[in-house]
Amino acid sequence: MIDPQAWPPLCGAVAGCGALLVLSGAAKLLRTALGTGGGTAVQKALRLSDAPWRIFQAAAGTAELAVGLLVCAGTRPAVADTAMACQGMIFVILLTYLIRARVPGDCGCVARRRPATPDRPAVTRWSVARAVYVALAGAGGALADARSPYTLPRLDAAIAWTVGLSTLALLAVVDLEPRTPRCRRPLLFPTRTTLAEVTAHPVYQAMAASLGASGDRVLFRRSGCVDEFWFPAPGRDDQRCLEIIAGRTEYGTLALRAAVAELAPIDDAKALPVRSASTGSRTTRAASKPFGRGLRLHE
Repeated sequence: MIDPQAWPPLCGAVAGCGALLVLSGAAKLLRTALGTGGGTAVQKALRLSDAPWRIFQAAAGTAELAVGLLVCAGTRPAVADTAMACQGMIFVILLTYLIRARVPGDCGCVARRRPATPDRPAVTRWSVARAVYVALAGAGGALADARSPYTLPRLDAAIAWTVGLSTLALLAVVDLEPRTPRCRRPLLFPTRTTLAEVTAHPVYQAMAASLGASGDRVLFRRSGCVDEFWFPAPGRDDQRCLEIIAGRTEYGTLALRAAVAELAPIDDAKALPVRSASTGSRTTRAASKPFGRGLRLHE
C-alpha cells in the first residue's frame, strides 16, 4: 500500500510547485527593487497607479516567496501546502478574469510569452493551467500531509527530486514560445502556426474581403526568414490572388505585407491546408482544387 505522505511523485510535484513560487516571488521582489514590472495586465485590472502597484507587487512577491520556502523546507507541510493551494486558486481566478476581459499585458509571472497587443493578450490558458496545477498540488499535499523530498529514503528522494525539477522546468516555461534564434519563427509547427496567424490578422482579413479571396486554398513558399502565401480569388477564370509576405519582428510578432498578384508562382510553391478560426480545418484534398485556369496545386 502506497503511503501518501512518502509517495515520491506527489512529494516531488509539491516541491516543484514550491520552488516555482520561490522563483516567482523573487522575480517580483527584484522587479520592485529595480522599479520595473509595471504595465502588467494585473496592474491594469486592479487599476493601480505606479506607487500602489509597487507596494502590491512587493507584498505579492513576499507572500509567494514565504509560502514557497515553507513548502520546500517541509516545515508544517499541511499549513504550507494549504497556503500554496489558496495562492493557486487566487491565481486561477485572477488569470481567468484577465483572459475573459481581454486585458492587455503579461501576468507578471516568471516569463512572458510575447509582447501583448489589444487583440492578443499575453496571458494565455496555459497560464491558467499552471495555476490550476499549483492549486491541485497544494491541495493534494495538504490532504496527504506530504513530506519533503529530503526526508525520504535515498531512492525515493532521487525520484522525488527528479519529479520536482521536471515540474519546475515545465511550469517555468509555460509562458515561453520556443522560436528559432535567427528568424524568430515558431520552433514547433512553424508553417501551420504562421498560416493560422496570417488568416487571423486584420490586414489579411481586410484584403481578403475586398478581393473576395478565400482561405480554403493556399500556395506557400519559404524564402529565407520570410514566408510567402498566395490565396486565390474565388472565380475559376480569375487568375488574381492575394499575396501575403509574412516576416517576424525581434520579439516574434507577425509583420505582414499584402498585395494583389496577377498569377501565383506554382513551380516552386506547395499546397497547404488552412486551419484558422475563420475557415476551420481543411484537408489536403480541399487544398488541391483547381487554382486558376486548369492549374492544380502541387501536393
